[in-house]
Amino acid sequence: MTKGQPQRIQGADRRVLLVCDHASNAVPDGLALGIPTETMAEHIAWDIGAAAMTHRLSADLDAPAWLATVSRLVVDCNRPPELAIPDKSDGIIIPGNVGLSASEIAARLALHAGFHDGLARLVAQNTPELLVSVHSFTPALVSAPVPRPWPVGVLWNEDYRGAELAIGALEMERGLGGPVGANEPYSGKVLNYTMDRHAEANGIPYIGFEVRQDLISEPQGIARWAGVLARAIRATLEGL
Repeated sequence: MTKGQPQRIQGADRRVLLVCDHASNAVPDGLALGIPTETMAEHIAWDIGAAAMTHRLSADLDAPAWLATVSRLVVDCNRPPELAIPDKSDGIIIPGNVGLSASEIAARLALHAGFHDGLARLVAQNTPELLVSVHSFTPALVSAPVPRPWPVGVLWNEDYRGAELAIGALEMERGLGGPVGANEPYSGKVLNYTMDRHAEANGIPYIGFEVRQDLISEPQGIARWAGVLARAIRATLEGL
């Protein structure tokens, strides 16, 4: 796999296509963001646990998946191109993203285009019945330290078909540890670029999952929550 090229996982059941656009905290060689190494392990750089969840879901469902391989601080594939290079995140300034030249911006946006052009081809080839976006969220932001009580959330913008069925299935689960977030911890009507572009624009039902990071920080939690999400995905497919 070429540095920065998205990772494709094969799967026999093409009814579902899994997408993880915040899967990695990697920074390409020769690029310096100017923030400490330990900060790159935190939630501002990637969705902690989301890649592992996507791999487990792909195996459980035998479904194909498409994962980003660079940090969202390099380029955020779940934002439109004009907003895809953040100069700060959760109150932290990203020095390496300030004052970029036109050629530096173009190089970052080429990674963004590679992710989305490849995903568009995969959607066209597979003709999935359901797209599933896998994300995770921090229990509280540093810049807004209000606890987020939802163990899992489902996001959507205009198309509620997949979300409605997934929320119903999640609410049937026992022992989740809190309420299911409907467009929480943030709204898909505000942040939903990948699903807007590849699901809503093509009339494909989708689910935007958000799982709280403290619940999937260890293999046992990842296995448990992959099972929860897999059951919700199967129920959604049956209900569509």
